[in-house]
Amino acid sequence: MSEDLMPQIAVGDTVTLHFSSADAQTGEMLEYTYEEEPKAYTIGAGEINPRFEEALIGCRADDEVTVDLKAKEAYGIYNKALVLKISRKKLPTNTIPEPGTVLPMKLPRGREANVTILSVSRTTVVVDANHPFAGRDIHYKIWVCSVTPSGSATPD
Repeated sequence: MSEDLMPQIAVGDTVTLHFSSADAQTGEMLEYTYEEEPKAYTIGAGEINPRFEEALIGCRADDEVTVDLKAKEAYGIYNKALVLKISRKKLPTNTIPEPGTVLPMKLPRGREANVTILSVSRTTVVVDANHPFAGRDIHYKIWVCSVTPSGSATPD
């Protein structure tokens, strides 16, 4: 199909995407999806970051876009209040706490989050409930694998 006949992404369309993300300051690779099946998202459904949707509107299959997000727009500002000291008794019974271990936990206000164990003592554990990428400006490269226009059955 010639490029001018390929559909441009619009609100309501389903797209499949690959992306990579890197720390904007250090260049450290954070995420890389090209070795797995592309993920499908519906534009305008709130399934992906709104800035990604803005960048994708008007693109076609096989286009690549870049998006730079400040920490606040990406995974949030690092919040020291989310570093918590808890009793080891509050950990699931089958958990052997070690620094670096990630486990799901109910936070004090009832919210569920994956937390990372930072340190362990005989009676307490210090956990970090921030997203691992919180506080980082992120550079994304997004590749549009396919576009299925709203109301259509097969991707282009």
